Order: sequence, then structure tokens, then C-alpha cells
Amino acid sequence: MNIKLLTGALAAALLISGAPATAESTKVITIEVWANDTAARYDGRIPRTVYLEEMGRRYDADGNRVVTREVYLNDWNNRWATMDPYGRGLSPAEVSQLTHNVDSTTSGIPRSGAGAQPGNMGPANSKGQ
Repeated sequence: MNIKLLTGALAAALLISGAPATAESTKVITIEVWANDTAARYDGRIPRTVYLEEMGRRYDADGNRVVTREVYLNDWNNRWATMDPYGRGLSPAEVSQLTHNVDSTTSGIPRSGAGAQPGNMGPANSKGQ
């Protein structure tokens, strides 16, 4: 089985299960919430080492491990290198892209009907008849 697919599935299962907890409390947080909070401490960009430490902590908290910690973190390190070739760090939105989870605060989807475009929007619309 492809290691990248396996690690991606493992990460998805980890996020869905809600297994990881913060070190300060037992409150479960998603990677997106963690990224937003962490980026604020580092001028809006998360350093690679901080991200890998967090992913290692989440790996350790997961009881359903399939691959070794080294393989798991190596895969995240390689993905990070692809997204951040200049070592600037990643924004929370870029972390969402990296983990293939949509951060609802940066998705660009309108939160109300105000963002809808006018036009032929369905069969009940009189404009096209």
C-alpha cells in the first residue's frame, strides 16, 4: 500500500476520531483550530518544527497506529517541504490545504445568501421561461 495514502488515511482517522487532546487540558481541538491559535504566536506563519512537534504529539495520542512514528512524521515533513520550499512557514489556510481539510474561516464560501449570484437558479425561476 502506498505510504502517503496510508498516512493520509491515518491522519483523517485521527482528525475524525477526535483522539488528540491539548497538553493544557482534555479539550479536543482540530488541526485548523490549533493552526489558527499557533499562527497568532508566530506572526501569522507556523514554523515547520512547531508543526511537526504537533503532528508527533497527535501521533502519540492516537492508539490506532499503523505506521511507525518516523514514517508518519517523514511523510508530513515531505509534504511540508513541497508546500514551503523557502522555509517561510505556513499560514493556517496553507496548513488546511496540507492536511486536505477545509478551514471554514478561510474557505471563501459565503456564510449567508448575500453571496449568491443572480440568474437562472432553478426550474421555478421565471427568468428562463
